[in-house]
Amino acid sequence: MISFLSQTYWILTKDLKIEFRELYHLISVFLFGFLLLILLSFSLGSHPDLMKKIAPGLFWIAIFFSSILMLNSSFRREMEDGQWEGLLLLSIDPKALYLGKLLGNFLFLLVLEIGLLPFLVIFFDLSLNPSLLSILILGSAGIATVGTFYAGLITSFREGQILLPLLLFPMLVPVLLASVQATQYLMTDDPFGQQIIWVRLLIVFDFIFLLGSILLADLMFEEPQGGK
Repeated sequence: MISFLSQTYWILTKDLKIEFRELYHLISVFLFGFLLLILLSFSLGSHPDLMKKIAPGLFWIAIFFSSILMLNSSFRREMEDGQWEGLLLLSIDPKALYLGKLLGNFLFLLVLEIGLLPFLVIFFDLSLNPSLLSILILGSAGIATVGTFYAGLITSFREGQILLPLLLFPMLVPVLLASVQATQYLMTDDPFGQQIIWVRLLIVFDFIFLLGSILLADLMFEEPQGGK
């Protein structure tokens, strides 16, 4: 168990160090989300009521597309630099490798979302609620859980970067829908207490897909070069 946790921690810290060393990648992902929010806000023109109503949906759309850029590079670095064979030679547990990658992607997504929130307030004239952090955590966990699994699954394919959004979007519809609805009810009126229903859906989604992804992690990393 200690070895498993050590491997997970090692993968996580390795990815964090690389990302902070190559800070331009994080900045490009953030700028992409930022520009997407600007374009979407300007496309709505001068309709403040409409902007407030659909702002949560636009925010999570920006997060989804930004996460694609982040997830695409999650395993690509190991494949391009030849580190993959090294990880296998070190007998890294596939489950530890998956969890380390998952935690890294989750943290990056959370930082991205928190970084974009001030612009959501400025562009869409919304007020923030501290409870929004719990929705961001649950939504990020769902995107990172499924996204990391699929990124690992298709990373050995030449067309993996194209396949990822095509495969990921249908799977993430429940978590995106629940995140949008929970955010919307938090920022607007919720007279019937419907927000808790969507929060519970996020919790169930995260738990089921996390458990399933961990169980399938061994198959996901089996013969990674076979798809080339």
